Amino acid sequence: MASGRETSHTFGEHSLEVNSLLDPSYLAQTSAHLRSAMEALSNQPAPLNAGVGLCETDTELQKMLIDERMRCEHHKTNYQTLKAEHTRLQDEYTKAQHDLKRLLMDKQSIQEKFHLLLAELRGELLDKTREQEELKMQVLTPQKLELLKAQIQQDLEAPMRERIRRQEEEAERYRAEYNKLRYEHTFLKSEIEHQKEESERILDEKVMRFEAERAMTTDSVGPPGYVAQL
Repeated sequence: MASGRETSHTFGEHSLEVNSLLDPSYLAQTSAHLRSAMEALSNQPAPLNAGVGLCETDTELQKMLIDERMRCEHHKTNYQTLKAEHTRLQDEYTKAQHDLKRLLMDKQSIQEKFHLLLAELRGELLDKTREQEELKMQVLTPQKLELLKAQIQQDLEAPMRERIRRQEEEAERYRAEYNKLRYEHTFLKSEIEHQKEESERILDEKVMRFEAERAMTTDSVGPPGYVAQL
């Protein structure tokens, strides 16, 4: 059960790391920086020397394209990190399912042993009862008969009660472990679903922002061949 708690704790730590990599404020700052650079470039006065101005414009465009490629690589790295985290969580979920299956099989085995033991004890009780009935047929004084009954009852009940008590304690312990594992399994499954939805939402936002930034960059640079014509 400690393993389930450690898994949940590790899951939370990795979630914080992934969220820090996909911080919306960072993406917003990057987008704002790009817009500012494009506005500053568009507001520059026309240079006296057209050739020099064209070179400077081309240099700025190259710089912006390099920055855009770096941001694309950063987004790609974030996506790969999310994918690896999702795979790890799926592996942990599969392991939890296997542990639950193993625990259920152990519980079934314990129950079968308990039923076999109970049947054995009932057979012993029946044999003792028959022996008691046979003793009744013999010539015995009432005092000896009562003593014999008490002895037989004590011999039967004491070990049987002790064995049943131990079996009940063991069954209760397995029942508690099963309930705890089932709760942790439900919690982990819920966390995985939530993380999956959050990852898909963040990825969709990143794609939309990337498409918007690319559209803005295309509009600012102009149609293909624009620089060549100049």
